[in-house]
Amino acid sequence: YAQNFAMSDNFHSTVIGESTQGALNLISGNTSGAYPNNSSYVVEGTLIDDIDPTYDQCSSTPTAALNGINIGNLLNSKGITWGWFQAGFGNCNESHEGPYGPVVDYVPHHNAFQYYESTSNPQRLPPSSIKMIGKTDQANHLYDLSYFWKALDQGVLPSVSFLKAAQYQTSHPEYSTPLLEQVFLASTINKLQTSPYWKDMAIIIAYDDSGGWYEHEPVILINDSQLAVR
Repeated sequence: YAQNFAMSDNFHSTVIGESTQGALNLISGNTSGAYPNNSSYVVEGTLIDDIDPTYDQCSSTPTAALNGINIGNLLNSKGITWGWFQAGFGNCNESHEGPYGPVVDYVPHHNAFQYYESTSNPQRLPPSSIKMIGKTDQANHLYDLSYFWKALDQGVLPSVSFLKAAQYQTSHPEYSTPLLEQVFLASTINKLQTSPYWKDMAIIIAYDDSGGWYEHEPVILINDSQLAVR
């Protein structure tokens, strides 16, 4: 892939933080509007640490929610089909073997849309039909990863799709490795290259927090969060 596609060698994450902040930045560009205030996770309405979303029945307590809008709301307002596809969303007890033992596939705080009531699917309901994937129904645009491939096979892939691997394939230290992540990326992209959508498709690979394994040099700190908190 590095031989044929663009590489953002000078890219740095906008925040050095936990996965939750990175996931929220991806879909809404901020971590403010959070509630309730909790000194460990939410300070003056800003989410500062990993905490599960309020609108997800798989979440552990305490939880947090956010006000405001996200990219899902904006896509809906323009009538653009979209979907978030995350491994384990259909059954949050599913697991796979990670580098150090079994790892649960689904991580609630990786699913940023579940923090916003308007784009949440608390009971993780499936779509009412394959043809409704990407449209607003009981699933509310949030799906198990398996439905991405069902939509692809049926020719109803949403215009915008977010794919989140099972935790053992996220490259997250302790739960995964870069090699396990590469299996997910390669198998996904290789399959998409054989689909009719490929000629019109753009794929962006992004990480949800402070850079993952790919950071090649120390990040220049523009704003010290510790100073901001004080």
